[in-house]
Amino acid sequence: MIHADARGGEATRVFHFTHIDNLSTIAREGLHCDSTVQGNGLLLQEVGNQDIKELRRRRRVPVPPGGVVSDYVPFYFAPRSPMMFAIHKGKVPTYQKGCDDVVYLVSTLGQLRAAGQPVLLTDRNATLAVAAFATDAGDLRIDWDLMGEPIWKNTDEYPDRREKRMAECLVHRLVEPNGIRALVTKTQAVADRVGRLVGATWPVYVRGGWYF
Repeated sequence: MIHADARGGEATRVFHFTHIDNLSTIAREGLHCDSTVQGNGLLLQEVGNQDIKELRRRRRVPVPPGGVVSDYVPFYFAPRSPMMFAIHKGKVPTYQKGCDDVVYLVSTLGQLRAAGQPVLLTDRNATLAVAAFATDAGDLRIDWDLMGEPIWKNTDEYPDRREKRMAECLVHRLVEPNGIRALVTKTQAVADRVGRLVGATWPVYVRGGWYF
C-alpha cells in the first residue's frame, strides 16, 4: 500500500502535482484551473500533456456547477499516477525533464470543501465519456483498493484498471493556499529548494516512494 485512504470520507487525501517553478505563484495566488492559467500566464512551467488538456477543455461536466473539465483544478486519490508515469517515461512531448522537480500538493476532501469552492468527484479519468460525476463519493464506484496499489496497469481480468486509477477530485476554478495541507518532493535537495520558495506557507516532506 502506498498511502492510507479514508475511502471517500472527509479525511481522504488527494494529490495534485506541478513543477517547482510554479510554487511561488501558487503560494501567492492560489492553485488555478487550466482554463484560467492558459489565459493569464500564471503557469511558468507546464508538465501536462497538451493533447489531454485539449480533451479536458472540450469535455462537458454533466452536474452543477457545470462547465468543462478544464474549469476545475484536478486532484488524484493516490500518488504514482499514470500521468506521473508518463512524465517519468518521457511521454510528454513538451516536458522531457523527468519527475525530480515535480512537487505534490496534498490536501484532503474536507479541507478542499472547507476552502469554499464546489468539489466534484469522478470514478475514473474525467475526460472519458463513461466517467461518472458526483459530489459525494458514496454515489460513485471508486476502486479504493486500487488507489493503495503501487502498480495499476490493465489486465485481462481488469481492462479499465488504468483509467479507474485516474479517478479525480475536481475543485471548481480555484484552490486558495489554505486549501493545501502540505507539499511533497522526491528528494531532500528539492525539498530544500521548495522550502526557500514557499517559506512557512506549507510544510514540506520527502516521499521518494510516491515517485517512479
